[in-house]
Amino acid sequence: MWLIFLLLQLASLLPFGFLCPNGCVCFPDGGVQCTGAITDIPLLDASHTFRLSLNDTSLKVLKSQSLQPLILLLRFSITHSVLDTIHPEAFYSAPQLRSIKLSSNALSVLPPGVFRRLVNLEQLHLDGNQLVSISPDMFEGLGNLTELDISKNQISQLDANTFQDMTSLYHLNLAGNLLRKLPQTLFHNLMQLKSLILTSNKLETLEEGSFDHLHNLLVLMLHKNQIQDLPPKLFWHMPSLLTLTMSGNQLSYLPAESLYFLPNLTKLTLYNNPLISLPDQLVGRMPRLKELYLYNTNLSTVPWNLFANMTGLMSLNLHINEKLTSLPRNLFCCLPNLLKLSLRYNSLQALQPDQFSQLTKLQILLLNGNMLQSLPARIFYNLPKLAKLELSNNYLENLPGDTFLDLNSLQSVTLGHNRWDCTCSITGFVEWLNQNQRVVSDVDDVLCHKPQLLQNRKLTSLTFECGTTVRPTYDSVLVMTSSASHPESKSTAGQDRRTTINTVPPTILPATTLRSTTTTTSSAQTSLPITTPEETFFKIINTFDDTVVLESCSSLVHHSRYKSWVYLWTVPPTGLYSGLLLALHIVLIATGVILIVASAYALYRLNKVAWELGSSVSTHQRILGKRLPSFTKL
Repeated sequence: MWLIFLLLQLASLLPFGFLCPNGCVCFPDGGVQCTGAITDIPLLDASHTFRLSLNDTSLKVLKSQSLQPLILLLRFSITHSVLDTIHPEAFYSAPQLRSIKLSSNALSVLPPGVFRRLVNLEQLHLDGNQLVSISPDMFEGLGNLTELDISKNQISQLDANTFQDMTSLYHLNLAGNLLRKLPQTLFHNLMQLKSLILTSNKLETLEEGSFDHLHNLLVLMLHKNQIQDLPPKLFWHMPSLLTLTMSGNQLSYLPAESLYFLPNLTKLTLYNNPLISLPDQLVGRMPRLKELYLYNTNLSTVPWNLFANMTGLMSLNLHINEKLTSLPRNLFCCLPNLLKLSLRYNSLQALQPDQFSQLTKLQILLLNGNMLQSLPARIFYNLPKLAKLELSNNYLENLPGDTFLDLNSLQSVTLGHNRWDCTCSITGFVEWLNQNQRVVSDVDDVLCHKPQLLQNRKLTSLTFECGTTVRPTYDSVLVMTSSASHPESKSTAGQDRRTTINTVPPTILPATTLRSTTTTTSSAQTSLPITTPEETFFKIINTFDDTVVLESCSSLVHHSRYKSWVYLWTVPPTGLYSGLLLALHIVLIATGVILIVASAYALYRLNKVAWELGSSVSTHQRILGKRLPSFTKL
C-alpha cells in the first residue's frame, strides 16, 4: 500500500515539478484528492491544479483567501468533513469555478450572497448538511447554474423568490427536508427545468398552478410526503413529463381527469396510498407508459377502463391490495405489449374465464398470495409466451390436468401452500405434476391438505386406483345431514351447512375412524350431484351417528350399525390382487353351484330308486298275499 502511494507521489512530481502535499494524491490531469487530518486548503501548484477534492478531513472553516492562489481551479469540493463555517468572501477570489460540492458537512447557515460572484457556476451541491433556512439572496447571480442540490437538510420553508435568478436550471433536488407548503410561484422562472425532486418532505398539499411553467420537465418526484389531495389540473401543463411518482402519500381519492395531457409519460407510481376508489375518467392518453405501480392501497375494485389508454404498458404492478377481491372482465383488454403482470397478495377470490386472453406477449404472471379456490377452464389460453407463473399461497383444492397444456413456453410455476384435496378427483392434476416436476419450482411444497390422514403428504408420492368402469370423481365424498347428536343446529346465511367426510382409494388410505367436525342442517335428505359425465350421485337418507368407520374401498355398498358405530361396506378395488381374489370367488361360487346341482341330481336318482324299490316290494306283497291261502289249505 505504501509502495503504491509512493509511486503516485513520484508520478505527480514529474508534471508539477514539486512534491504533492502530505495526505493528498496529485494526478497528471490536474486533479488533487486529499483526505485525513487536513485543517486548511493545502499549498498546491496553481498552474497545474484544476480539480481539488477534500474528503473526510478535519477542515472546519473555509477562509476568505483560501482559494486565491488557485486561479485555474474549476471544480472544488469538501465532503464528509466537519466544515461548519464559510466566510462570506470565501469564493470571491475564485470566480472561475464551475462546480462546488459541499455535501455531508455540518453547515447550518450560509452567508447571504456567498455565491454572488460565481457567475460561471454550473453545479452547486449543499446536500446532507443542517441548513434550516435559505435566504432569498443566497443564490443571487447564479444565472448559469444548471444543477442545485439542497436535499437532506432541515429547511421548513422557502421564499417565493428563492430561485428567481436560476433561469438556466436543469436539475433541482429539494428532497429530505421539512417543507410543508410551497409558494405557488416558486418554480415559475425555472422554464428550463428537467428534473424536480420533492420527495421525503412533509408536503400536505400543492397549490393549483405550481407546475404550470414547467413545460420541459421530464421528472417530477413527489413520493414520501403527506399529500392528501391534488388540484384537478396540477399536471396538465407538463406535456414532456416522463416520470411521475406520487407513492407514499395520504391520497384517498384522485380527481377525475387529473392524469390527462401526459402523452409522454413512461413511469407512474401511486402505491402506498390509502386510495379507496378511482374515478372512471382518470387517465388520459398514455401510449408510451411502460411502468405502472398501484399497490398497497385500500382499493376494492378498479374501473374497467383504467388501463385502456396505456397500450404501451410493459409492467403492471397491481398487488398487495388486501381489499381487492375481484377484477372487471375487460380490465386487461388493451394491453397488447404487457410483459409482466403482478396481482400477488391481493384478496382475489375468482377470475374471469378470459381474464388474460388479450395478453399475448405476457411473460410473467404473479397470482400468489390470493384467495383463489379454483381456476376457470383454459384461464391461461392464448398466453404463448408465458414463462413464469406463480399460484402458491392460495386456496386451490384441485386443478384439471389440462390447465397448463396451452403454456408451451412455461419455465417456472409455483403451486405450494394451497389446500389440495387428495381424493380421486385430483388424479389428472397429479399426473401432470409427476410429468412436469422440473417446471414446478416448489414441488416439495405441493402437499395434501385433506383428507386428514394425508395431510402434508407430497402429491408426487401418491398413487391412485379409482376404478375403470365409473370414474370416481366424487365416489369418495359422503355428505351427511341431520345428526342426532346436534338436534338444535341450524343453517347459516340461508344455506345448509354440510358435514363432508373424505376418503381416498385403498392404495393410499387404510381403514380408519373419522369424526364429523361440522354441524349439520335440519334437512332430512341431502344429495351431492356429480359433475362428471357419469352424473352419479350418493343419497344418504337415514340419520347417522357422530362416529363413522370407513373401510378402505372405492364404492359404497351398504352400511350396518353396531353399538352407535356405523360400518360402511364397499366393494374391493381393482388390481391384480383384487382380480385374483375375484376370480377365486367366482370359481368357488361356480363350484358351489355345481355341487348343489350334483347333490340335487343325486337326491333325485336316490329318490327314484327308492320309489322303484318301494313299488317292487308292494308288488311282491300282493303276489305273496294271493298265494298265502293256498299254502294254508295244504
